[in-house]
Amino acid sequence: MKKILDTIVLPAAVSDFELRYLERVNRVGLYFFALHLPAFMLVAYFNETGVLAALGLTLAVLGCPVLANYVLRNPRAVSVSYGFTAMLMGGLLVHFGQGPVQIEMHFYFFALLAMLALYGNPMVIVVAAGTVAVHHLLLWIYLPSSVFNYDAPIWVVAVHAAFVVLESIGTIYIARSFFENVIGLEKVVQKRTAELDLRNRDMRLVLDNVQQGFLTIDLDGVMSPERSAVIATWLGTADPGTTFADYLGRHAPHTADMFRGAWDQVVGGVLPPDVSLDQMPKKASVGERHLELEYIPICEGDELKKTLVVLSDVTVEVQRERLEAEQREVLHMFERALNDKSGFLEFFEESALQVNAIVSGEVEDTVVLKRIIHTLKGNSSIFGVTTVANLCHRMEAELAEEGQPPTAAQRNELSERWKALRVKVDTLLGENARRKIEVDDAECEQILDAISSGSPRPVIAKLISDWRLEPTSRRLRRIAEQARGIASRLEKGPIAVDFDAGDLRLDPELWTPFWSAFVHVVRNAIDHGIETADERRAADKPPEGVLGLTTRMESGQFVIEIRDDGRGVDWQAIKERAEERGLRAETEADLVEALFSDGISTRKIMSEYSGRGIGMGAVRAACAELGGAVSIHSTAGAGTRVEFTFPRTAMSAARRAQLVA
Repeated sequence: MKKILDTIVLPAAVSDFELRYLERVNRVGLYFFALHLPAFMLVAYFNETGVLAALGLTLAVLGCPVLANYVLRNPRAVSVSYGFTAMLMGGLLVHFGQGPVQIEMHFYFFALLAMLALYGNPMVIVVAAGTVAVHHLLLWIYLPSSVFNYDAPIWVVAVHAAFVVLESIGTIYIARSFFENVIGLEKVVQKRTAELDLRNRDMRLVLDNVQQGFLTIDLDGVMSPERSAVIATWLGTADPGTTFADYLGRHAPHTADMFRGAWDQVVGGVLPPDVSLDQMPKKASVGERHLELEYIPICEGDELKKTLVVLSDVTVEVQRERLEAEQREVLHMFERALNDKSGFLEFFEESALQVNAIVSGEVEDTVVLKRIIHTLKGNSSIFGVTTVANLCHRMEAELAEEGQPPTAAQRNELSERWKALRVKVDTLLGENARRKIEVDDAECEQILDAISSGSPRPVIAKLISDWRLEPTSRRLRRIAEQARGIASRLEKGPIAVDFDAGDLRLDPELWTPFWSAFVHVVRNAIDHGIETADERRAADKPPEGVLGLTTRMESGQFVIEIRDDGRGVDWQAIKERAEERGLRAETEADLVEALFSDGISTRKIMSEYSGRGIGMGAVRAACAELGGAVSIHSTAGAGTRVEFTFPRTAMSAARRAQLVA
């Protein structure tokens, strides 16, 4: 019984939508009932059942809906009165339609019952069904001719009642369904909206408390308004309609530019969404904070609709990795200092001058600045000072791409890093380590033999004086070690390094800048010249490449030679690069000159070690500072030989001073 009552009786609350709907339907119903007046008068006229009676009785019945509209404030109550009125109208139709089709007039009751389902209120159907049942029973008793056109027994009334009950049951179900799914739709929407709001609040709580940034962007790159609260903490607030590139560009303009370029490829649809999104920038630095970016495509089928961007704060991880790298760097520096203290200190002091030149901003010549940065990068990489090498690599890339000198932030970062390294070096080796003269066993034995044999004092004095000069054998041994390390990093396999230094010495104060730049030639010989083991086997060469280093006196001049047995200089590539830059490339001398010009390289891809076309220009400039000249001899497939020729007086400051005197 409770279930039946719950079906028939609607919830007490009336929504705004139901109120507006019932007011409109009740108004239409009133017009519908008013049209019965002329219709019934016509029916009465043709059936000779009294036109005036039809007028009077119909007006009397019309009084019910009219009064209900003006008196009752609840539109549901008005609707119930309409159910009562509808059945009375049906009774009048049957009464005034007495004649051969009087029984057929009963269909009107069933039609009205069906129409009353539009009110969506089962109680309207119940009242209507009860009204027609009472109507038929009373009139069958007191005025049977008003209901039937024959002498109908009670069971006929029962049959009519059964049909009314059956239709009423079906109509009640329809009315309730209409209420739930149409009239009550607003409540359903409100309920669903409340559920969604609850889920949204839960999601908002997640987004506000999770330490990752989540946001979605459409194909125009515009951000959705819903995003993690932590994003505002990292990047600030954003106005509606802001693109993610513009939002990111406030703090990381370089990353934002990369994003714009890559996003054009994503929306272009040339590649699958996941492939094109993989080309998007993955890192962004916002002040001291480091963010990692991940992109997840949101697709319908294969069509990209939106993209979920996930931002993670990886500052701690970056700092940890940086500290670990710095610790490895210090250990590597310490190892290098133990193996070759003077060589390491020479590198450090020469690099300090290069760092100062970059940091001070006094070098205005872009070509010279490029050479300094490139040399510092290369030597730092060789000596394991990777943090400085990486900084130089970034500065060099931006200088090449944008033509702008290092920014104040970059110069400050390099300065601070170098200061930190100097503190560690001074701690490890002592502040006055460079002022000491190192004497190896052979030199010690030589001076002892001279003293024991009674050599003249000037001879002994010269031997001791030469301790201030560096044997070229020591320098070539150091370069050989560097060459093997470069070959290993470039995956050229082990290489053989032969060197012949002779009994020659150089003033380290004069020659440190040259040796610093000379490493460019060593790198080029290994990177551009010597092939990989597989390439050498294919060319019928031994798998192990050979690099030769020589210092000698020749015709009264000091000569430094480096040679390799690699592929040789690609003069055709040099010619093409020279022509692209508008340089002369007609003769062999033109091509050699182009080879030493800044920006000329046979490599198409820049690497940590070569590809900028700056190193050869730097080494020629260092050679010229000592009054020397450089020449190149290369044979395709057989290798390259580079000779640096200097006047004898360039070997030490003392000899140069003697010549002047």
